[in-house]
Amino acid sequence: MQKKAMIIYNPAAGKNKFRKLLPDAERILTEADLEVMLVPSTPEPKSTMKIARQAAESGYDMVIAAGGDGTVNEVVNGLMQVEKRPKLGILPVGTTNDYARALNMAKDPLEALRIIAKQETIHVDIGKANETEFFINNAAGGKITEITYAVKESMKSKWGRLAYLFSGLTVLPKLSPVNVEISYNDKIFKGDILLFFVNKSNSVGGMETLCPPAQLNSGAFELLILKKVSPKKLFQLFASIKKGKHLSSPYVIHARADKVEVKSDADLNVSYDGVYGGKAPYTLEVIPDALEVFADEKRISARLRG
Repeated sequence: MQKKAMIIYNPAAGKNKFRKLLPDAERILTEADLEVMLVPSTPEPKSTMKIARQAAESGYDMVIAAGGDGTVNEVVNGLMQVEKRPKLGILPVGTTNDYARALNMAKDPLEALRIIAKQETIHVDIGKANETEFFINNAAGGKITEITYAVKESMKSKWGRLAYLFSGLTVLPKLSPVNVEISYNDKIFKGDILLFFVNKSNSVGGMETLCPPAQLNSGAFELLILKKVSPKKLFQLFASIKKGKHLSSPYVIHARADKVEVKSDADLNVSYDGVYGGKAPYTLEVIPDALEVFADEKRISARLRG
């Protein structure tokens, strides 16, 4: 029986470039003996999530997210709501494409689609947030993380990754520490932080050096806590992050954990995969090997457990 594939695409992602590629995308999958359905997302909130869930419930064999990290997040949330989940494909046509970077997918969407058409897969872990939300790449909290979901789609379409820089210039003057309680591995950290990350991949915000030890299928998160530091030391720390040498800093806590609990008496926003999630408290847990994702295992062997 011919397998069914649905491409869910964000018409506004990546300066609208994917819409021009739709005929070629359909041809590539059809030549791989797949029955193809192309479905655009709509401005309705969570439309991509609803479409992905409907595809899963209708028996599609694969669902391909064509967009940025927000599109991928919604597709993941749709698929995780059903017991029998289609295989997931990711086409990098957004602004940062963090998870596509983690998979080392080709940057060209059609080349990435040719990788998907080979139908080779890996199993990856998924994060669960407060029982009702899911994420594939990371969860984060702290003032600076608000940049990711504060940027409007129209700005990203016009300016690309520069949109995050413009937004960051408005947020940095307001960058203030937050007092938190973070529990992990029978340990509790209490104190002021600038931000925390709970990662499943090495790539966050386009930086592939943020969490070098991260593995997509390790069964655990990589927890990073950035303590309160002076502005001067913060810039020094950012410089060490670019070199991947920050994990040994006295201002950074790094641990591997399968469950992380975050509490705060202050107003602490939490995002996952760059999408606004809600306010703490948050309980974040790993679901091992929850999704089957199209990837060339040889290209990412270093990012998988041995």
